[in-house]
Amino acid sequence: MNYFTSDLHLGHRTICKYRTKFNTVEEHDEYILQEMEKLGKRDILFVLGDFLFDGDHYDEYIKRIRKMKVRIKLVMGNHDSLLLYKEINQKPQSPEGSIEIQLPLFSYKNHWLSHAPIHPGELRGRVGNIHGHMHLETLNDPNYFNVNLDVNEYKFVPFEDIKNKFERTQMKKEGGDA
Repeated sequence: MNYFTSDLHLGHRTICKYRTKFNTVEEHDEYILQEMEKLGKRDILFVLGDFLFDGDHYDEYIKRIRKMKVRIKLVMGNHDSLLLYKEINQKPQSPEGSIEIQLPLFSYKNHWLSHAPIHPGELRGRVGNIHGHMHLETLNDPNYFNVNLDVNEYKFVPFEDIKNKFERTQMKKEGGDA
């Protein structure tokens, strides 16, 4: 199954200031890493930016992530570092899981994927824009789906849920039942 998320902020020293559900950075990071470890080798996790900070736990986290079975497709965000970019491109991946850098804006099953929402004029016939970056905010526009952990109860969003939301929106536009 394909899942979407963004703004994991692993290793962010002050994340608990914003995510008050967690008492410590370690508790926050461990929760997210355990959720990732639940995904299998047939799963793909699209992380739409702000994945992993380079800090005290960077090396430990990158080793742990590389051992996971899930394939990760990463769009770099405004908080992702050059260190992460170099790490992914220079070291071999594990046979099961892998981390792949994606373009900052790319099309997936007729949806634009990006870290931050794109301008409405750039949708150009796509179903919508799957994005992150906005944390607790959402756009009041049916053409956008924010996959940020903060607005999705700290869960990864299955693509089927996103697709169904866009289909319901399209039915409403066309005057059908949703």
